[in-house]
Amino acid sequence: MDETSQKKLEQVEQSVRSHTKKRDRSASEERLLEAAEEVFAKLGFKGATTRMIADKAKVNESLIGRYFDGKMGLLISLIEKHVETEKYPMCELGYPPQATVRAELTKFIEAMYSKHCQKDKEFFKIVLSQSLTDPKFLKRLRNIIPKKMNPLLHERLLELQKKGKFAHDVDVDTYMQTLDTYFHGAMLFDKILMGAEEGEVDKMLHFVIDIYVRAVERP
Repeated sequence: MDETSQKKLEQVEQSVRSHTKKRDRSASEERLLEAAEEVFAKLGFKGATTRMIADKAKVNESLIGRYFDGKMGLLISLIEKHVETEKYPMCELGYPPQATVRAELTKFIEAMYSKHCQKDKEFFKIVLSQSLTDPKFLKRLRNIIPKKMNPLLHERLLELQKKGKFAHDVDVDTYMQTLDTYFHGAMLFDKILMGAEEGEVDKMLHFVIDIYVRAVERP
């Protein structure tokens, strides 16, 4: 084998090793995130230890520090995962655009809050608790959570406004911010703090939707 062929072979082998290493790291990170979510949900953030999480994920405990910079980094990464993936889909709504404001907001509530927020109730408890007791965590959290309710919903309401289905004298941004404040309040206060049943929260959310729709919807 000449020198050129030898170099090419070494480059291929290096590429394979690099790909395998990245794949192994990705798999370890995913196992750690899944394990952390389960342990956090069961014991809370303070009660969970990196040893418990590593044992459940079946990886070396040192990888938590190497990949996530510790337990706090794991929780931050979990929140990012919730924001970026199907658990909190900001890049898609999962249903087609609706012809009216009422239909659009009703579908949005069913897709985003009634299903996803109910599913992730225990995780929200952990995030809320840590936010109230750890200023450093809260600061990092504010850099992660979406600043808008949902960009696609915003676009759809603007389109309905252009079509004359949404009052032209109402600012869509302010309208959505008001809705967002109530919806998150219902989730955090009524559902998590007060322990309201899922059906009760859903009923209140739809009641509020009815009021907000009457204020802006045009035939």
